[in-house]
Amino acid sequence: MKFEPRNRHLLVERVETEEEETSVLLPEGYKQVEEYALLRVIATSPDCTLVARRGEKVIAPAHLVQDIDVCEQGLSIVLENHICGVVYST
Repeated sequence: MKFEPRNRHLLVERVETEEEETSVLLPEGYKQVEEYALLRVIATSPDCTLVARRGEKVIAPAHLVQDIDVCEQGLSIVLENHICGVVYST
């Protein structure tokens, strides 16, 4: 299946970050809620401005990333104006 985003949306995938060991005892199963998500851009809508290009990593508020199941395939999209910035390797 091929999905092309429209209406200023970006098709993204979440970039997994390493979990840090903590010396504080937390309840079993506790998971910290991330405020921001690190995402890799897979595709952009034709009407997007040049916020980010395919393959670039971006930061967006985690609660604004929409996870959608289409034809038993998981997709994540985010509106272009929710992108806070682009992350570059130095």
